Amino acid sequence: MQKKITPLKLITILIVLMLSVIVLYYNETLRVPSIFDGKFYTSALIVPATKLEPLPEKSIALPETNLWLDSAMAIQFPYPDFFLEKTSTTSFVVVRNDSIIFKRYLNGVKEGENTQLFSVTKVFVTALLGMAIQDKYIKNPDEPVTHFFKNLPSAQFQHLTLRHLMQMQSGLNYDEYGKIFQTLQYYYEKNLTRSIYGATFDTVPGFLFKYKSIDTQILGECIKNALGNKKILDYFHERLWNQLGMQDTAYWALDSRLMRNPKYYGGLNMSARDLAKFGVMIIHDGKYKRKQLLPKDWFNYCDDTLHRCKEEDKYCMGWYYSVDDDNSDVYYAAGFNGQIMLINETKNVIIIRLGKDRGGVNWYPIMKKLSESV
Repeated sequence: MQKKITPLKLITILIVLMLSVIVLYYNETLRVPSIFDGKFYTSALIVPATKLEPLPEKSIALPETNLWLDSAMAIQFPYPDFFLEKTSTTSFVVVRNDSIIFKRYLNGVKEGENTQLFSVTKVFVTALLGMAIQDKYIKNPDEPVTHFFKNLPSAQFQHLTLRHLMQMQSGLNYDEYGKIFQTLQYYYEKNLTRSIYGATFDTVPGFLFKYKSIDTQILGECIKNALGNKKILDYFHERLWNQLGMQDTAYWALDSRLMRNPKYYGGLNMSARDLAKFGVMIIHDGKYKRKQLLPKDWFNYCDDTLHRCKEEDKYCMGWYYSVDDDNSDVYYAAGFNGQIMLINETKNVIIIRLGKDRGGVNWYPIMKKLSESV
């Protein structure tokens, strides 16, 4: 005789099923992002340049660690290689006068292999904006978002400009650091364009600096829409990647197999030696081997302190500018878990550190000190 399922049992079964679905749905959201995510999630292939142009190499030994680490750390790590290995570093490249003078690849990553840059990606997107302006796809940074998106829900979007987005002054109600679960949800969002239409404001655009990845995502979507029939990653390859002679395969993480929206805020997976070429272009005001890839006055915008954000470090177009030293021009791009590209323009030195995590290290002062002593 078949047993009847009581209403209580039925409710219990339904609750268990619902909880199972919720756990399965959010299990990915609860996972901490990794520099190796490009190998496991949907991404777009970026092939090497037509003509490969490696940076010249003039190898030297790094200065003794007591010249760029604090005293306690220098005693613990008397040799640079030992320090890099024990701090979860996977790639460490030093460029001086446009030549690689030091390189190390550790902890499972080999030369030429790509890892995810996370928010270092943002400086590529702001560079693409400069290129799109130079190529007249976009008139200027003060164009409102509504020129590129139709039917946005809030009237505030009419006052939100590309400049606000690249300066993290959108006023959107999004908290990168205060709501970690929200940040993880955004990282695993399956339709990033949809998230733009769901965005709301908590302050007026242009009023307040607040670091948030959704700003760069919207900026990337605006550039994509401005290009019309030209695909943005094709434009990226043609306008930047190919011009720099990038030698390694790269990937740009996408939100899903169905929607295929690039994660403009942090999805670029590339090698450290190719990242160094981008740094060389930046240090020469957007010029690379006699080719002016960015507008000549593009970085004058960051030199005008009236336009820099005053809170904490000065932030401009994805870069953080040194506020602790008036005698040198030092700035850096930073990504989750210690992905850093530091540029000391005064010394003509670029240092790239990529790693599985921060390794318990505050990298900025160490890299700045090293950039002054190599």
